[in-house]
Amino acid sequence: MANDKTIYELAFHLNPDLEEARAQQLAQSIESCVTSSGGIISFKKEPERTRLSYPIKHKRQAYFGYIHFNLDLPEKLANIDEEVRHNNDILRYLTVKIPADTGKVKFRFKPQKPRVTSEKPAEKKTPEESKELDKELENIIGNL
Repeated sequence: MANDKTIYELAFHLNPDLEEARAQQLAQSIESCVTSSGGIISFKKEPERTRLSYPIKHKRQAYFGYIHFNLDLPEKLANIDEEVRHNNDILRYLTVKIPADTGKVKFRFKPQKPRVTSEKPAEKKTPEESKELDKELENIIGNL
């Protein structure tokens, strides 16, 4: 096959104590590590400062970014993992394999059945029944 490369995503949280410029430099060093290992970057999201849902290494905020890249040999992924693991400014990272048919996924929606509501027809009262009810109410009120 012409395209035997596997697509990976490397997502990372960077230390929030870093300055914005330093966080960008660190992201570029991660990118250069990927390219030096033979990876071809297809998409990248620059790190942005974000609030975390839960603390990571006692930090409530972090710079979050990710990179999509193609890699022909999965063994080279260990080189990338090793370099990222030893960097103390990276709080957490995750590398996942992205399925090749991601763009081809089509969602199928189940047609919703129309809701059947059982509406009871309003009971029509005749004027005679209304008069009888009024008399009963007056008797009850009069007895109080």
